[in-house]
Amino acid sequence: MTKLARIQAWDRVRGSDSDSRAAGVRPLRYCAFLSYSHEDEATASWLHDALEKFRTPSSLAGRLTENGAIPKRLTPIFRDRHELAASGDLASSVRDALDSSRFLIVLCSPAAAASRWVNAEIDMFKRHRPDGCVFAAIVSGEPFASDVPGREAEECLPPALRQKYDRRGRPTTRRAEPLAADLREGRDGKRLGLLKLISGMLGVGLDELVQRETLRRQRRLAIVAAASLAGMAVTSTLAVVAFDARDDARDQRREAEGLVGFMLGDLKDKLEPIGRLDALDAVGSRALAYFEKQDKSELSDTALAQRARALTLIGEIANTRGDLEGALKRYREALASTAESVRRYPDDPQKLFDHAQNVFWVGYIAWQRGNLDEATGRFS
Repeated sequence: MTKLARIQAWDRVRGSDSDSRAAGVRPLRYCAFLSYSHEDEATASWLHDALEKFRTPSSLAGRLTENGAIPKRLTPIFRDRHELAASGDLASSVRDALDSSRFLIVLCSPAAAASRWVNAEIDMFKRHRPDGCVFAAIVSGEPFASDVPGREAEECLPPALRQKYDRRGRPTTRRAEPLAADLREGRDGKRLGLLKLISGMLGVGLDELVQRETLRRQRRLAIVAAASLAGMAVTSTLAVVAFDARDDARDQRREAEGLVGFMLGDLKDKLEPIGRLDALDAVGSRALAYFEKQDKSELSDTALAQRARALTLIGEIANTRGDLEGALKRYREALASTAESVRRYPDDPQKLFDHAQNVFWVGYIAWQRGNLDEATGRFS
């Protein structure tokens, strides 16, 4: 076949039916026909997916070879028994698919060698498509083992695959040497065997395809590595920002607690002698408003003590004004805070004293309201 004829034949795989009919040739709808025995269905499924997912390296796509212009994808691949399930006429459908396929790929195994169906498909393809290429993908067994007495059961090549056909599609007595890829472990293996099939279908050298595939894999890995590094950089930046934000929040909390400490300490001591209840009330309320915005379960020891002091201060002011109910409410809240401080530090004298003060104030309110039993319980 001339180079131009090969190019036209290959291009018909990608061309439209109308273009092919206009040119007076049968359209090639499939890149390849995959023939196999039912026992090798798992391998057939893997090979079918691997071929259809393969993308030709951009540096090879479009190049003219003995098989024509190299396509970007090896699709579609016809998988026998997979695409004929809904067909009413299996023989007619198989013949049509074989006639419409550029290549024939045969999964070779002892089961395939013994299959009349697989042998008939090979014979039909060679008779109808003498210009087509047949590839043997060895799954198990041994090629031409039937030539050795006693090893006939190991034969993996169907009879039609071992027989040469002439250019008019007629079988001859000569033995054929099919283009083979050995998918068995310890031989080519699946990856190299797949590349052998693809290199034969594209019409390029195996070494060239392997090198370009290796470069493409390396580029893909480099992209993944770069993306990972970028992700790590972003994550690290976010972590630094989070740490800075946490440190800023911690500093702000310390400043706020320092201000609250001043309000409840020095400022309170200066306001009490002059009887500024309104100012003292404002100091206590501002301090309490700050603590209300905080998560009480995460208050520091200092903050917990300051909150109790603020509540006690507001309770004292309410009591001075005669608001016994409001005073009792604040004293009880302060009592709960100092109780937590004592729980954390049961041997701290200051915390025990602060807690005793609040116990006294709760009892004092009870005494003022005439509840002597509760008052006695608090004072004892």
